[in-house]
Amino acid sequence: MVTISRSAADELKSIFKAEASLEHADCGLRIYVAGMGDHGIMYGLELDNARHDRDIVLDLGGIKTLIDEKIAPSVQNIVIDFTDTHDGRGFVISDPYLCCGRR
Repeated sequence: MVTISRSAADELKSIFKAEASLEHADCGLRIYVAGMGDHGIMYGLELDNARHDRDIVLDLGGIKTLIDEKIAPSVQNIVIDFTDTHDGRGFVISDPYLCCGRR
């Protein structure tokens, strides 16, 4: 379904550790559809401690991940990576099947 790179998992674990508090004790990474862009679906990530009935809960590299079952088909091939270069740092979400014209 969803793949997370080692660098993304490590960065997320650091973020979760920094956010560790009673308020974020059961926090997970929510993947959501943020909208449509020129190249297809735009995805978003956020820390979320609210689990909903429709959520699919996955363990991706030790990261509790929440995905609404309604969008699960659209995220089945995404890859979450983290880059830290001279151009900047951040998470990159890609769908290798969309970039190659398959889907």
